Amino acid sequence: MSRDSTLGIDHGTQAVRFCILPERTFFEIDRKKLLKVLVLDEIKKRFPLEKIRLVGLTYSMGDGINKITDIKKVKNRGVLQEKTGRYVGGGTKVFDEVAASGLRAVVIPGLHRGIKTLDPRFRALYSHCASAEKVSLGYRCYLEVNKKVGAENLIISDISSNTVTIGIRDGKFFGAIDACLGAIGILHGPLDLETIRRVDAGKTSANEAFYSSGAVKIYSNPKAILNPKNSSAKLALESLILSAKMEIFSFLSEIEPEAVVITGSAGVHRNVFTALKKSLEKTAPVFKINSYAAAIGSAEIARDILLGKREFLGIEYL
Repeated sequence: MSRDSTLGIDHGTQAVRFCILPERTFFEIDRKKLLKVLVLDEIKKRFPLEKIRLVGLTYSMGDGINKITDIKKVKNRGVLQEKTGRYVGGGTKVFDEVAASGLRAVVIPGLHRGIKTLDPRFRALYSHCASAEKVSLGYRCYLEVNKKVGAENLIISDISSNTVTIGIRDGKFFGAIDACLGAIGILHGPLDLETIRRVDAGKTSANEAFYSSGAVKIYSNPKAILNPKNSSAKLALESLILSAKMEIFSFLSEIEPEAVVITGSAGVHRNVFTALKKSLEKTAPVFKINSYAAAIGSAEIARDILLGKREFLGIEYL
């Protein structure tokens, strides 16, 4: 085991994922299960805590901090509002346990209006572009793609419960289209006019509407969409692919990509990835990266901080 092992933690929608480098130890825990266990005990089952030199941690929206920041200096866990989105509490428990553990840790911000490397137009248009794990995801994709092709300009689309697409230009974060703005995911999506009217009529909250505006609004069984057995499920899948394709192609007006990366549990599924690759490979090489990308990226950020790096795709380490 290396003396300089780092732990990356990805606060995902369905589960919290962990990665330890360079040992490449991976595991995930469902967010609800996390309420019943001690996170540090789960880590210790797999790796000695005293060997971890630095933790890279993502939490929720990450919109309360503008730089990668020592956890001791972070207020309110690095977010402006605790309950934006669906609140379970597992991720909060992970954050608090790490903060109280004595482990050295840094908190990674999301992509939001306070991130100065983003194009000013994105900062003017949107208060929030992507949650904190997408910064780690972006760093992981950038490093991985550049092992194979030189790519200072790339487009990354993370398609799972929701869809978020990120643009990197000249080796820096350029912008991102958040789940509530553009393409649908399996569960979540932007609010169309009919849904806005339902919110105005008091039939649902905007937050709950977002959580049911993905492909499930077309076919209600989310587990059946990726492998459709009937015309309604097939329509939901084809609609998901169309919306993701539209979002990815929208970045081509500002970025000439040297690579496109598809990731996320739905994105890497053969029925989604194959369709997207067929459309996109005329533009640039298309890569597929698995669902641990954000956890790996968090550990890689921590690793590179230990090596002296102070900027990550335009975001500074404080």
